[in-house]
Amino acid sequence: MSSIFARPERMLASVLGLLLFTLNEARMFFSLPRAPDAGKGQIYGVWLQVMDSAEPAYLSALDVVLRWGLAGFTAGLCVWALAETFRREPLPAE
Repeated sequence: MSSIFARPERMLASVLGLLLFTLNEARMFFSLPRAPDAGKGQIYGVWLQVMDSAEPAYLSALDVVLRWGLAGFTAGLCVWALAETFRREPLPAE
């Protein structure tokens, strides 16, 4: 078997990070208001698309930080998976 698939945890971590990001996007699409609500701090407008439906949603500062934090986390996991995949060191014998 190829050494690329010898340690699948890096690919699984990337896929799980992407799943977590996607679940957060779906949560925002279905639960956040479609009009700004200054009383709750939901004033940051974004366009979200799930399947064929695209609508604006208004995020609070916490939602914005969570969204960009998960995006950065997912990108970091993907970079880690690529770096580990193309590393030239031999795998330890088990």
